[in-house]
Amino acid sequence: MNEKNLKYSAKIITTCTESFAIFWQEIQRSESLMSYLEVGNKLISNNYDEAREYYSNIYDHVYNPKTVKKSLDSNLDDFLSVKFYEIHLSSMIYINSIDNFTNYFKDVLSEVVVVKPEILKTQESERLDFILEHKSMDDLISSIASKKIEELFYKGIKDIEKFFQNRLGLEIFKTEVQRKNINFYVKQRNLTVHNRRKITKEFAKQFPELKNNIGEYLNFDFRYVSCMNLSLFNFLATIDEEISQKFKLKTMTLNNESALNNKK
Repeated sequence: MNEKNLKYSAKIITTCTESFAIFWQEIQRSESLMSYLEVGNKLISNNYDEAREYYSNIYDHVYNPKTVKKSLDSNLDDFLSVKFYEIHLSSMIYINSIDNFTNYFKDVLSEVVVVKPEILKTQESERLDFILEHKSMDDLISSIASKKIEELFYKGIKDIEKFFQNRLGLEIFKTEVQRKNINFYVKQRNLTVHNRRKITKEFAKQFPELKNNIGEYLNFDFRYVSCMNLSLFNFLATIDEEISQKFKLKTMTLNNESALNNKK
């Protein structure tokens, strides 16, 4: 991967694997969505009376109880501000960003398996009916690879790190700070999905700095998610370069700049 450092510590990517290109496109969509919401909020502010009337009319239906309409009218100022939705929307974008991040490893590993299928060698056996379903050895290798990769990525970042160390000879994390930050991002995602962002005793044990916040909620905003996206983007840029060079993976050229470089 060829890259140049830019303002805000983001990187311009000129060549990368297909897996990184997919990851990068998803990051762009997330950044564009947050910008879109900010633009919409600005336009609502500039055309507030029209927006208020339009929003109110959406709920002016016979099947809505009068109490709903009354509640809407009294809270309309809140409902027409993006801040009212920011935590909820940021949480959804956050989850998508972490899933996009872990899927990069799954995708790039699939690329590596194509050129070096022996990295998935195992002592485990396959059922005969499973083997006979395939018309060629290439099809069989592809199916086995897909199955093993799915098993690996149902686990977690520690298992991914161990696999890349043992099978690919690559260190995902270059520093302990990187490992800690990525682990924190992933664990926050899991807490958001499985406990609605509410900090548990188990979560606080893993991150002692939050021991006084048990029972409280993680609160994300657009800026936090954008900063995380930038961090994940730069983190994977280095890994993608190492993997593509070591295994001589096919790369592609990217001519347009990342949306991350435009975030202030």
